Amino acid sequence: MTTFIALNLLCVFVALLLDHVIGDPRTSWHPVCLLGRLNRRLEHRLYPLGFSGGALLTLLSTTVAVATTLILLWAAIRIHVALYLVVNTLIIFFAVSARSMVQHALAVHAPLVTGDLEGARRALAMIVSRDTAGMDQAMVIRSTVESVAENFTDGVLSPVVFAALGGAAGAMLFKAVSTLDSMVGYRNVRYEQFGKFAARADDVLNFIPARLALVLIPAAAFGSRLNPGNAWRIGRRFRLAHASPNSAHSMAAFAGALDTSLGGAATYFGIRKEKPCIGDGARIDETALITDATGLFTRTTALLALCAAILYLTLLIVMRYPCA
Repeated sequence: MTTFIALNLLCVFVALLLDHVIGDPRTSWHPVCLLGRLNRRLEHRLYPLGFSGGALLTLLSTTVAVATTLILLWAAIRIHVALYLVVNTLIIFFAVSARSMVQHALAVHAPLVTGDLEGARRALAMIVSRDTAGMDQAMVIRSTVESVAENFTDGVLSPVVFAALGGAAGAMLFKAVSTLDSMVGYRNVRYEQFGKFAARADDVLNFIPARLALVLIPAAAFGSRLNPGNAWRIGRRFRLAHASPNSAHSMAAFAGALDTSLGGAATYFGIRKEKPCIGDGARIDETALITDATGLFTRTTALLALCAAILYLTLLIVMRYPCA
């Protein structure tokens, strides 16, 4: 088991490096795209079953994702362990999405600095489910920072944690649930019942990673012009200020580090919702908040990669020099 986790940590480190250099491949055969198409096909058949149909969809989607991954890994290791490590690394690479999140956020920032608010709204609509039409500049900035902060847990930390413990199969287990939650996990007329199981499963899987984010984000804020102490204080104070048991953890830490306030009113599918404010910072309508957020996101991801490398080397030493 120790060897298995050590190899997974090595694969995680390489996968994060690949993501930093290459980014998320834009291709129709991306595992997440394939899962999305499978989910839509199954949804049409299972939706009439309500909650039970949503639960069955979640189980089928995760089973397909994990089983396919295990078959690929089994085939690879029968050829050579080196091929197994390559396949394991590549699948984990597909499961993390750090660079693409930064690129999407900067795509919102670019038109803002030139005064193109409508262009910023269109770019924002690519990464959020809320309605962006009619947003003023401050709301566009806040929504972008919120998306960056929340995506650190969903798109980077959680898949890395599951990859470290379960390899590529663990990463795809999480990714299958996360993808389905992003598709049907909404509290609206259509998905209130059908999407509930996927949403709760996503809450369970993100529970521990979200709390790890409270430690990693303030630590990553050191050595920058951000405020690591405030990231810890605000993170602790506002970590439960959200309907989701997990979302506010990384958002609160980001809000503290950036000295801003997140949350508040947002419109989803034409329905305005009031959310609790997260943070009490004074920086609100500053385009630099987006670049500060992406910088913190990148540094925290780098710290996560460093932690994976250190844990890998530690396990190597433990295996090489076991206690008598």
